[in-house]
Amino acid sequence: MDEKKFQSVLRAAIESQWDRFPYYRNLCGQEGLGRADLLMIIDHEEYHRIPGVVSPAFKLSKGLTGDLNDLSGPGAFQVSSSTSGDPSYIYTSSAELARIADRYRLTFGIPGVPKALAFAPSLRILRALSKKAGLPGTGKPAILRMQLALEGGYRHYEKVDVTVDVDLLKTVLGRAVRRPASLRKASAEDVASILRDAERSGSPITIGGVVLLLQPYLALFREGEFHLGANGYIAFSGGGYSGAKGSIRGDKIDKPRFFSDVASILGIDESDWASHIKDIYGFTETPALCEGRWSPENGDFVFHADPDARLYIVDPETEAPLRAGRGLLKVIAPSLDARPAAANVSVLQYDEAEIVTSREDGRIEAFTHVARYQGRGASVEGCAFKAAEIAGL
Repeated sequence: MDEKKFQSVLRAAIESQWDRFPYYRNLCGQEGLGRADLLMIIDHEEYHRIPGVVSPAFKLSKGLTGDLNDLSGPGAFQVSSSTSGDPSYIYTSSAELARIADRYRLTFGIPGVPKALAFAPSLRILRALSKKAGLPGTGKPAILRMQLALEGGYRHYEKVDVTVDVDLLKTVLGRAVRRPASLRKASAEDVASILRDAERSGSPITIGGVVLLLQPYLALFREGEFHLGANGYIAFSGGGYSGAKGSIRGDKIDKPRFFSDVASILGIDESDWASHIKDIYGFTETPALCEGRWSPENGDFVFHADPDARLYIVDPETEAPLRAGRGLLKVIAPSLDARPAAANVSVLQYDEAEIVTSREDGRIEAFTHVARYQGRGASVEGCAFKAAEIAGL
């Protein structure tokens, strides 16, 4: 959206957030900022000065669910696929949930490509897990962020094959003896059959999902196993490169080697890697989604800021915007309905990244080498990175 519209939406969202969340008023008060100050900051386009709630404050263990979420309207809790077992809960309006899924459609979908092979659990599994993720006593449903991502893919592609699904026959038979649902993982032959069908028909296909679920298959195929050429695309989202994603575990991934191996197995020419390999950076605490393309020069993805958000990379101690180097990601992303259901208009993320390009005002246009912040005071076991001293809790 253009700057004028962004300012208007942001102004309304910040006013609404200020009115409904004492936590946020206290956060701003610790920095000597009142409501009028915030509006002046917006008018001057100094968005980096808007205090951000730190992303770990939304973790269930912090006990701030009632302070950071407004459950008065229709919606659902977005739930992160937490590796530590301590997920974030972000109450989100129905309209905003639809918007996030649509943003995944735009970023995960490849124009003109009708088919996708997702190394991911099926929607049936994700919907069942979402039902289990609801918070007792709230009466509100929950939805895994991963489910929104896969739903976005289904909105774009005519056909999506997944590699993990429920084995319906075994599950039905097991109910008689109260066994849990039985899962079926695609075999190497199943995966090869899908790829060879695409190869024979000359139909473009996208390979995506969770990198850790693709990882075990790589050793089962050799270089040049398939010849997709310019019809092969790779589009992942959700991280997992550290070797863990939710309950999924694997080896830590060396990105340049990993994507070189995948492209070589699929038969995607090196000259097409930058245009045919992409990833999405986002996190549950914000609706912003940043599309990234593979950069051989960086040996990683270069992500571009979501056009409906404003991104900064800031100094971990002062939160001053940087114009070069590495720092923490700060995201300003107001909901379009101007009444955010959570105090997440401005979020200071627990990730650091390296600046590729920035503007004179400090806004980041592109960034790379995203990694979990490991600096001083970054322990997740503490009371939410910086939240104790900033919010006075």
